[in-house]
Amino acid sequence: MEFKTNRGLLKYLIFSFLTIGIYGLYIIHAAAKETDETCKEDGKNTKGLLLYILFSIITLGIYALIWSYNIVERWAKFIRNRNQTPRLNGGGMYIIWLILGSFIGIGPLVAQYLFLHTWNDVNEIHNKELTHPQVEVKPIEVKEQPQIVDAEVIEPEEGNSEGE
Repeated sequence: MEFKTNRGLLKYLIFSFLTIGIYGLYIIHAAAKETDETCKEDGKNTKGLLLYILFSIITLGIYALIWSYNIVERWAKFIRNRNQTPRLNGGGMYIIWLILGSFIGIGPLVAQYLFLHTWNDVNEIHNKELTHPQVEVKPIEVKEQPQIVDAEVIEPEEGNSEGE
């Protein structure tokens, strides 16, 4: 299944405003589902929207940060495994922009921009792999043949023994 690769900050902000935040919840739901599909090789499972909302309320928003950190970590690893450089080097960079960037005002916007575009990058790579699957090359097992090596035995010279 191909995923969207054109998510942007402006659309996110406008739709979130018009829907009083419901679009933001949809983004969380879609990110969880798509990440589980695109990054399934890591064997992890991203918790969905219901648990996101519940745990975020219980932990006063800390769970939302942990959830975002983990999903960005999965994306960064996915991209690095394909020998590419992710826009967000990991969850820590996202959290820094989100929290510390708040002191300069635009940090949360930069964080969300990077979040959406890193997600687009993951989906783009996934879509390319669907249309042009890589052929897995299995190494040929080569059995080593025992080798006979001629070795010359060197006798110690007389008078040169270490015990003297």
